[in-house]
Amino acid sequence: MKNPIIVLATICLAVGGVFGLLGAFVSRRNLQAACWGIDGVALVVAAALLALKFSRGGNDAIAAGFFVFDMGEGVMLPERAGTLAETRPYLRRLGLDVGEGGLKESTPK
Repeated sequence: MKNPIIVLATICLAVGGVFGLLGAFVSRRNLQAACWGIDGVALVVAAALLALKFSRGGNDAIAAGFFVFDMGEGVMLPERAGTLAETRPYLRRLGLDVGEGGLKESTPK
């Protein structure tokens, strides 16, 4: 029998990929947010499982990479529920400013 952590991580990566692409092609905003929400959760679970697996195997550098991806995806997960205008206050609390020029770091006042 294969390692169940790897099997579950593979399933989560596949689900994340499918729902991520599906969300990119859906025109209805609420369905798009649902697809990207499922995508984000599946990728967070997969990255956490892979970080755990590689950490236990002694590959700490690889585990750290999955952990950093996991934290970044987890921080951006609540942002996917709304439009860019709706999520600007959330991004500003994280220290990021989204303006006409794109994403840039902001200084707290």
